[in-house]
Amino acid sequence: MSLIAEHREKLLSECSKDAFYEDMKKAHEVFVSKTGKLDEDAEEYEARMSSFNDWFLFSYKDESSQRIIDKYLAQIKEENEVFKAFSESNYSLFHFVKINFRKQVIIKDILHNVKFALAKDSGQLPLVQDDLFVGRSIFYAQKHYLLDGICLLPRNVLSVLKKESKKIRKLEDIKAEEEFLLNVEALRNKALQYGHIDSQKLFKFANS
Repeated sequence: MSLIAEHREKLLSECSKDAFYEDMKKAHEVFVSKTGKLDEDAEEYEARMSSFNDWFLFSYKDESSQRIIDKYLAQIKEENEVFKAFSESNYSLFHFVKINFRKQVIIKDILHNVKFALAKDSGQLPLVQDDLFVGRSIFYAQKHYLLDGICLLPRNVLSVLKKESKKIRKLEDIKAEEEFLLNVEALRNKALQYGHIDSQKLFKFANS
């Protein structure tokens, strides 16, 4: 397990305890309302739970509008560069573009229109070239990493998501970005439920 994965597991363990129980319970309700029910018997359940866990840690805000990662850091008062990188994680829509001649995985952040190479010590990725997904990247020790919460999307919706991402990017609004990404995950879950329907017909956005 990589250093990043170890710290993420430690953080999730600490933030799943009694002091954070009510936060996690409320966050779960919000996440389900925005992305769809989490079915324990579904094949994709573990992947969706991983996606929820990252959203809970790094995006969800409690009644005082404070994120869980920030509450945790305030409690421990610990100077930790990995946790600091977590607090600045980049929630976005990504495309696994290629593996270059240096054997680096090249990722395109579609929502923010930038490319980066993943660190070679990223560990085993649950991805293959040309995968499209919602997830989070962090920048630590001058290297880019992906976190575990990955929501794989149908590849044939790349063009429509590029178009919608461009509209959202122009708003320069983090809240609008988050709502867009949660909506994308909801549409992906809808596509799983209606597997007989072409995903391109389901990935529709207002005013598009």
